[in-house]
Amino acid sequence: MKTILVVEDDRLLARLVQINLVAEGYDVLIYNDGAKAMAYLSENRPDLILLDMMLSTVSGWDILRYARSNSKLLPVPILAVTALAQKAEEQRTLQEGASRYLVKPFGINQLLNTVAELLDY
Repeated sequence: MKTILVVEDDRLLARLVQINLVAEGYDVLIYNDGAKAMAYLSENRPDLILLDMMLSTVSGWDILRYARSNSKLLPVPILAVTALAQKAEEQRTLQEGASRYLVKPFGINQLLNTVAELLDY
């Protein structure tokens, strides 16, 4: 079973994402706080990180940079999710190492298809 780390400070959205990913057969861990997610990543390697870029503590960009500078986490795909729909933000996020960029609000099928693509299903 593949493990997906969801780092999202919107608890309702995180729970909705979790319900749908679990229904697809994934093991899902949720962190609503960027600092706690960083602590988890310092000790663990999920199969995919679904990362909100605008977090209230440690930013998604900080987590992204951390993951891409850590050899253990470097191969882990990172799906950046954000309400920032500007092309410049998407380019910045992809240049910093995100595997894909998904703008909120997104459809659940779009999310599930993107996750499956990133995990090579």
